[in-house]
Amino acid sequence: MIEHKIEQWGIRRVEKHLSRKQPLFTQISDKKLCQLCVGLSFLIGFMTTFVIVAFEIYLELLGENWLAWDNLIKLLSINIVFIGLELLLLFEIGFITTALLINRASAENHFCSKMTASLVRAVMELSEPIENIHGIKPYKALSKFRYIKVALYSGKDILSNFLIKAVLQKSISRSSVRVYIPLISTLITGFWDAWVQQKALREVRLRISARIYVLNQISRHQQKQVSITYRTALLRSIAVRQSYKQECDVNLELFYDEIYKQAPLILTDIESPTLLLQSLSQLNPTEYNDVIDILTTLLFFRHRLTANEKKLLAQCGIIQQQKINPLLV
Repeated sequence: MIEHKIEQWGIRRVEKHLSRKQPLFTQISDKKLCQLCVGLSFLIGFMTTFVIVAFEIYLELLGENWLAWDNLIKLLSINIVFIGLELLLLFEIGFITTALLINRASAENHFCSKMTASLVRAVMELSEPIENIHGIKPYKALSKFRYIKVALYSGKDILSNFLIKAVLQKSISRSSVRVYIPLISTLITGFWDAWVQQKALREVRLRISARIYVLNQISRHQQKQVSITYRTALLRSIAVRQSYKQECDVNLELFYDEIYKQAPLILTDIESPTLLLQSLSQLNPTEYNDVIDILTTLLFFRHRLTANEKKLLAQCGIIQQQKINPLLV
């Protein structure tokens, strides 16, 4: 419920920015636009953390008792206000950049509200909805350690300053700590915020590129006649890729829906890699190469290939793998 409300707030912010024209950024590439956003994110993290740490040092230099209730309340208030301000500004920059990217990409390609919501979740690093689409269960093989990673990742703001101070106090003199803690902790937070923003916006660009690729493939397949064998292999390729991704993907869902509508097929165990390989073996060389090209691109709907995805490519006879994601070139 809380996650849904946060998501709806993000959607409203992006939709607000979608209606605004930004002529200042028309000549800058998507990549450079995201780099500018990352630079601003570093400054936000640096400045907000600097205020918090500077206040802590101010109390220490005055000889104030850190454990006094009034000082603890002041420190808590400062942390809440500036960490909240940090998150709001980071999200707002992400929303503005996402809106600019959507306006550019949707000039020729229609983006539905479901796609916009997925991009907002990418900016806010929210998980995709847990759904069973077409009998595909992308969450069934999800790593048990995923939630531990999420918890550690989410606790960054709470742990980072504490760990920084603990390390510095052990490694350098107490007088030096007062000088170096503001610089080091603010820089680390600034770099962290920049890295998180870069990661989120890279996912936004990837999902937009994936949507454009899927729309182009749908248009191409609507204009040609293909065999049932070909369509079966293509649907199984989409399903296996969705299963390997271990989360729902609006672009893969759209791709499967549109191919299925053209000639509905009743398939069992559609996410089985073994049955996919059997379907591929029944294609003629031209059809095989076409489906393999599509499958290879679908596997790049994430930043890096997993071990299972690399294994699947090897089973399909693809030994040389691209190191650069073709959707982000």
